[in-house]
Amino acid sequence: MPNVFSNRINVLSLVTRHLSLIVTCHLSLISCSGRNPNLSENQLLTLTNDSVQIVAETPPAALPDTSYVPPVGVKFTENRSVDPASPPVILKVSLQTGAKQPLKLSQFGSSVEYITLKLPDEKDFFLSETSIQINSDNRVRSHGSSTQVNKVGDYFVTSDELGIRLFDSKGAFVHNLLLSEFDGERDFKKIEIEFFESKRARLWDIFNGTCYLAMTYAKERKIWAGQYNCLSPPIHPEGKQIYGESGSLTGSPVEMQLTQQLPMGKFLDNQTRFIFTTGCPVVGTSFNAMGDTLCRFTNLVRRDESQRISAIANSDKSFFYRADGKLYFRQAYCDTIFRVQSANRIVPAYCFNLGVQRVGLEDGIRSRTQGKLIPWKWIVFKNSMVLIFTEGRDCPNCRKAGEVTFHCLLFDKQTGHATVIDMKSQYPEEALIENDIDGGLPLPLNAVNTQGDGVIASFTKGQIEEILKNNVKNIPAETASKLKAQADVLRPNEMLVMVVR
Repeated sequence: MPNVFSNRINVLSLVTRHLSLIVTCHLSLISCSGRNPNLSENQLLTLTNDSVQIVAETPPAALPDTSYVPPVGVKFTENRSVDPASPPVILKVSLQTGAKQPLKLSQFGSSVEYITLKLPDEKDFFLSETSIQINSDNRVRSHGSSTQVNKVGDYFVTSDELGIRLFDSKGAFVHNLLLSEFDGERDFKKIEIEFFESKRARLWDIFNGTCYLAMTYAKERKIWAGQYNCLSPPIHPEGKQIYGESGSLTGSPVEMQLTQQLPMGKFLDNQTRFIFTTGCPVVGTSFNAMGDTLCRFTNLVRRDESQRISAIANSDKSFFYRADGKLYFRQAYCDTIFRVQSANRIVPAYCFNLGVQRVGLEDGIRSRTQGKLIPWKWIVFKNSMVLIFTEGRDCPNCRKAGEVTFHCLLFDKQTGHATVIDMKSQYPEEALIENDIDGGLPLPLNAVNTQGDGVIASFTKGQIEEILKNNVKNIPAETASKLKAQADVLRPNEMLVMVVR
């Protein structure tokens, strides 16, 4: 499996000099000064100076040894100082008065292309908020699940609880990359899965045009890993074995290999993965290909375990996303969005200025949020960013009591200038981006998927019908008629994809 796991470097002697630095920056951000803070993990390990002794590299291995046990401890010290060459953009969040502007598709692109993805089996289907019941580790949980669509090179990749599929640029089915294995009820509206007894297919990450796949088997704590390069797809005249001793999947071009239980983080570079967590005391951790812990980033909002309150009572939200080829995150109750720069450095990229209406930790978890402004969703486009925020805490009871109000701002990516947006709906789940390019299908604001320089959205028959049902007053009659016609011809094994460039 080339390009997935890097060479392992043995460091026999690592003598460090510890310097205590107190750095105060104008954003009141904590800056932890570490050893060579802006280098990748590979550079950190291979740099030779008076404090690092390097020995020869071991021969490369396609997969890490399943018997390998990562050593205890963290290799590098975190650094989260401001980059002087790229200081954070300040985003002022306020209940601005004056005329509001609608969101229009022409703000994010100039052309629209429609592609219909079709599964070869008429009895198969794409998920559309399908009720999924999962039994994993003897815990049963239910949730609504929809099929996600990604544009990778000239292909479309769909992923959901059932598996990962590949379609060409015209929507024709190419391969099942990896399918889950389970016994249970499966129909268009409801699926019951017992993944503790079955194998679960996952789209681990998409990085540099390659889909990284994982098959997990919780009962025996096993994991298989594989990859498919959509920029240079392999050609297999026959089906390949999919996961070792457990069987094969006809027509799949992906070879899976049994490996150790590695952390399933997002790729930061070819040697490094990053995992974002929302709990205390760690907000993020970086690992190398062998699973060695490189760095842990402490949660700035810390509290004792005895003070932990259920997330149900938590008013604020965290963000974790990839944009411009970089990983970004915001932890709850923190006013800064960080960019993950390297294995041990995170850089402040954007800073929310909420003024006196910023909600603090104790007020947030105890629901003392009246009159407070709380970030709810963050969408990043090529040249702009959309922030949906609430005045007051969002929960079913607060909505019913009329104690929460949603607001929307459009920020210029470079200057931070804000434009007040009219969502034309009470709740963001029903808000639409008006299609003023071709007058066709509007995009649900809450379901927009930004990829590269473009925007992608996908629709099943049920999702189009839901848009029509919830937006009777906001969609012109002529457009509504077109949408109904589109929904009428879509079958459960088909999905309409909209690509905006």
